[in-house]
Amino acid sequence: MPAGCPSPAPARDLLPEREPDRGLLRPILRARAARLPLAPEPPGLLALAGERGFAWRSPGRSLLAVGVAARIPAPPGPRRLERLAGTVARLLGPATTGAARPLAVGALPFDSATPGGLTVPALVLEETPDGLLATSVAAGADPPDPAGLAARLLAPAQPARWPTSVRLAPAWDRAGWAAAVATILEAIAAGQLDKAVLARQVLVEGERPFRRAALLGRLAARAAGAYLYASGGLVGASPELLIARAGRTARSRPLAGTAPRGASPAEEAAGLARLRSSPKEALEHRLVVDAVTGGLAKTADRVEVAATRVVRLPTVAHLATEVTAALGDPPPSALDLVAALHPTPAVGGTPTQAALDLLARLEPAGRGRYAGPVGWIDGAGDGEWAVALRCAELAGRRARLFAGAGIVAGSDPEAEWDETSSKLRVILDVLGP
Repeated sequence: MPAGCPSPAPARDLLPEREPDRGLLRPILRARAARLPLAPEPPGLLALAGERGFAWRSPGRSLLAVGVAARIPAPPGPRRLERLAGTVARLLGPATTGAARPLAVGALPFDSATPGGLTVPALVLEETPDGLLATSVAAGADPPDPAGLAARLLAPAQPARWPTSVRLAPAWDRAGWAAAVATILEAIAAGQLDKAVLARQVLVEGERPFRRAALLGRLAARAAGAYLYASGGLVGASPELLIARAGRTARSRPLAGTAPRGASPAEEAAGLARLRSSPKEALEHRLVVDAVTGGLAKTADRVEVAATRVVRLPTVAHLATEVTAALGDPPPSALDLVAALHPTPAVGGTPTQAALDLLARLEPAGRGRYAGPVGWIDGAGDGEWAVALRCAELAGRRARLFAGAGIVAGSDPEAEWDETSSKLRVILDVLGP
């Protein structure tokens, strides 16, 4: 969103961003839904995202969630996602009636040793063909009128200015990166692992705060990824679907194998040809597809794998494969499936634990929520979860960016550095003036 464009009303002005009085003592949630007509030229929910709450846009769903009806912590430790899935089911299931389907939303840390959690929003607005569907949720009391809350959310807001200059501070230099890649290649040669995804961090600072809704608008205009999201200060546009569940059907679209977009049509054609024919890129992609297929097969009656194709993004192209699963009865929830798949070899490595242990020693800073699951789940167990890629963690005038590169046998440190630079450009281009 360019400088001078309206900035959305912050969610904190609408609903308190605090724990309900009952805390998380398994509160009894109640939900209420109402349909609202769309304005003739609606601004779109992303433009109303403000600086708090949760925003989401995928090919199938666009929603905005604000306020807190309940918080669902995900304490660190083994099987944290499985425990979280069970808590969410027990909390949301009884509150799901008809059109009133409360959600749990958020972005979870990549690392199981980092505490995280999800939020049950007090108000969710969703774009539908018939208008806006507004759902309000309350703990232990009748929920407020969703139409009244939505009217306050759609109130005009004051213009906001975008930073006119930014300063970069890489957290890793080329020499340190090359040494880390060499260490991973030594482990691969020794038979300890097949792949590890090394993440690189860059810090960005502007002379005034970055605005979340404006960043979402810029990412949307750039078509930076199919899954746009904002969860607190984490904002991004991921190209990678970790899992989506609708009833007994689950879908995943793992991405791995990368080539930069060329500066000319001829250069781009040559790069795409190399991507399609490279044994190294094919190996990197196959490791991810095999892991996703194997994870889904444990709970599915049938798994179908489509032909691999190339997905083009603003600065890079990826190999991508659609995987569809016909789930058993009863089907696992979307969060159960997240637990079965995360972290895939697209963001961690394989074997998983060996790769994660090595990365924890090599990467100079924790990843936070970068490369973790981000999305939503409802009381029926349906949901959509992307991998939190092409993102920035905003904190006032500062933003923290990450990009990773999959290291396999045959990887070249300089080429992998250039790959992360191409991925970082997606966010750097929209953070700039």
